[in-house]
Order: sequence, then structure tokens, then C-alpha cells
Amino acid sequence: MDKMKMYSFSTAALFPRTAEESLRLIKGAGFSFAELMPQCFADIGDEVLRAAEKNGIQVASVHYPLVLFSMLYNAGEGMVPETRTLGRKITAFCRQLGCTVLVVHPHEPVKEKAMKTRLEDPIIGNLRALADECGRNSLILAVENSPKGPGRTPEGLLEYVRELGEGREWVKPMVDTTESCEAGIAPEKFISVVHPVHMHISDHAGEAKHIPAGEGESDWVAIRESLKDYRGFRTLEPSYRFYLDEPEKQLEKAYHFVTEQL
Repeated sequence: MDKMKMYSFSTAALFPRTAEESLRLIKGAGFSFAELMPQCFADIGDEVLRAAEKNGIQVASVHYPLVLFSMLYNAGEGMVPETRTLGRKITAFCRQLGCTVLVVHPHEPVKEKAMKTRLEDPIIGNLRALADECGRNSLILAVENSPKGPGRTPEGLLEYVRELGEGREWVKPMVDTTESCEAGIAPEKFISVVHPVHMHISDHAGEAKHIPAGEGESDWVAIRESLKDYRGFRTLEPSYRFYLDEPEKQLEKAYHFVTEQL
């Protein structure tokens, strides 16, 4: 696939619209690919499969639903099996969509030994079970950097991925440019150290985060240079607050930026 045509846009930026409307808008702006952020259980099913086919857009990646993170990072004895059943459903859904990447965030480690055994170990088990399902469905589990916790630095993210993966070579690091800025690290530096398998792209300025790319303070020339050997999707993931009104106009601007500047 021509890496210069691998431009994608996240449906997260079009919340609270339905997945079907979001995919239609993304395709209408010129994108051939989208990242799906499921917002409800219905977004992990046949309706979305039909919407993608109807609108002629390929869902290249799926973000583990933020609204369901409280299940994934939950050590409850009754919740753990339900979480793992959900993981099987999500990864099978990804395979049906024909996407290649499932995005997840690092969990927050605990320090107290008793809490680690009773609370953290089951959560790590949930993540490894999800990774195993990704392996069965030929998916990459892309672990995103975070301004807090083990994914704050490039070295911390790589170590987290190594420990979580434990021989699962399909568990790999990815980079979100805004999250890098929030951690006080230039995105181009984070990229050059991590060599990400997937990207989330947005801008940052002062306290303002997830601004549409090109409208903040990031050095996009340096970021573009750091991506010269990158072979994954350039996925725009700005905040939905910028797309509540005139989404067609804002999506057109986003498409022009990513195709002309990245």
C-alpha cells in the first residue's frame, strides 16, 4: 500500500454523531480510511459493518472503546470474565471489518504489594487476554503513550510494551502527538525513539490539547521528517469540540493538512 495515501480520521472527533454518519462524513471529505471509536455496544456489530460498506470506506483501525475502559481496567472477580468475553467480541469484529490495528491505553500501575496482587494482576491479565485475542485474529495491539504512568516517556512505553507482550510480537507501541506534548516531550523525539506502528495526530498549544493538526504549536516539519520511515496510518484524532459545527468544512481542512503537510 502506498504510504502516502494512508491517511485516516477518527470517528471519535465526530462525537456525538452515530458511527454511520461519522463514516459518511469522513469519506465525503476525501479520506479512504477511518479509525472507529465505538461509543456504544451497537458500534461493535453488523450495523457498522454495513455502514462502512455502504459508504465505501475502510476501517483501518479500532480504538478500544473509551466508554468501556472501566471494564478493561477492572479487577472485579465477576467483571473479569465479562471483560474477556468483550475482548473476544471486539477482536472478532475487527477481523470482520478487515482492520489491522486495535488501540489500547496503558493501565495505571499500583505500588502497594497487596493492591498489586489483588487489583493490578487481574488487570494485566485482562490486557494479555486481549492481546492473545488480537494474535488469534491477526491484529496488532497498539499501546498508546500517555502523559501519566509508564507510557509517559519513550523508554517507559517501550518497557511497558515489552513486559505486557511477553513474547507476543504483535503487541507494539504507538504514538499520540498531543499526549507526547502533554508529557513535555517533542513528538518528533518520541517517534524517533519508539518507532511506532500506529499514529494519532493532533496539535497542542499551552493548556489546549487535541487541537486540529496545524493549528497549534507543534513543529510539523520535524514531525514529518521523523515519520519518513513510518509505514502505518496517519490517523488524525482531534477533539470532538472542534467538529460539533460545520463538520464538512473542518474535515476538509483536516484532509488538506494531512495530505499536504504529512
